[in-house]
Amino acid sequence: MALAVAGQLWPLLLFVSLALGTAAAWAAGTGDTTQLPLAGWIFAAAVAGLTASFTLHECAHAAVLGRIATVSEVSIERTLGRVSLIPHGHMTGRQAAAVAVSGPVACAAVGAVLAVPEATRPLSWWYLGHGLFLLPVFGDGIALVKGLLAGSRRIDLAP
Repeated sequence: MALAVAGQLWPLLLFVSLALGTAAAWAAGTGDTTQLPLAGWIFAAAVAGLTASFTLHECAHAAVLGRIATVSEVSIERTLGRVSLIPHGHMTGRQAAAVAVSGPVACAAVGAVLAVPEATRPLSWWYLGHGLFLLPVFGDGIALVKGLLAGSRRIDLAP
């Protein structure tokens, strides 16, 4: 999953890596370190914030899906701007709701832990922000609403 997310974000990761490398080379060559902290913060936000939070989000979905015996397989779908897991088989509405909340809740839990020390508080917002994906305008929120409405009824998934 980490490779799928990193594969989706590779242009950004390449850019921030080059920016950090350039700032480090500039600092080494000139002694001027003024750009290094900013480049380091942007790199950390892209890697430990954006990439790691979305990896955790999708891994939490995968972990819950892996515990549902009626889900026969899970495929990864990559489109412009997103990576999603597509389960195959069937599950109940309650199971679908549990899958939907697992990604945002896992990220929110990590975000809450990161919010305690002052040093990682800015990074915590990348994780806490995943709670917004439970709004019914996003895929997880739509799946949550549909799952809650279906209750114990069976939901057929992708073939």
